[in-house]
Amino acid sequence: MLSVEKCPICGGEIVIKEVDKLLRGGNHTAILKVSAEVCLSCGERLYSVETVRKFAKI
Repeated sequence: MLSVEKCPICGGEIVIKEVDKLLRGGNHTAILKVSAEVCLSCGERLYSVETVRKFAKI
């Protein structure tokens, strides 16, 4: 289920997609495959609270 119906940036349509997220910290880099709500117009990505917490732990 989508948390928003329209993109908060441009008002475009939002769909759920599997995306690659690049995380960098110091000399380390991680690439994660995560689910995100993505705007079809501008590409803005919206992540769930659980996903953002996962980013913070990494």
